[in-house]
Formats: sequence, C-alpha cells, structure tokens
Amino acid sequence: MSEESVPTVAEVVESWNVPAEAPVAARIRKNILAAIDRGFDDPQLVADLAVGPLVMALGQLEVGLAQAQQRIDELERALDASGGGAS
Repeated sequence: MSEESVPTVAEVVESWNVPAEAPVAARIRKNILAAIDRGFDDPQLVADLAVGPLVMALGQLEVGLAQAQQRIDELERALDASGGGAS
C-alpha cells in the first residue's frame, strides 16, 4: 500500500456515515473534526475524544430505553385492568 493511498485521520472521520436524524453523533463527529483542524490528529487522541461523548450518549440511550420500558409496562397493566389486554 503506497503512502498516497493511506487516508488521513480527518478523511477517516469525515467518512463516518452519520445519519441526519442523529444529532448527537453528528455533533461528536463535528467536534472531532474541529479538534483535528486544530492539530490534534493523532489517531489515539481522536479515539479518546470520541469515547467520552459516546459513553454519555449510551447512558442517555439506556435511560430513555428504561423509561420507555416502564411506560410500556404501565400501559400493559392499564390495559389488563380495563379488560382490554389480549391474554
């Protein structure tokens, strides 16, 4: 593999396919690209910059899923109590 064919760190980050409907992921990608533009382009540093926001996003996802499951459980109990459940 020649030196020319090796993508830069910025090119790798720019190639991440982030859906338009994913604002947190897009913000993480944008912030990493900004850090690279400021000279922080070491791949290990880029990975380090990504981990913190990803852990926070995962935590928010976990909380949201737990809240959704709680609401589903409450709705199922309400349906059962009203005789509307399909048991």
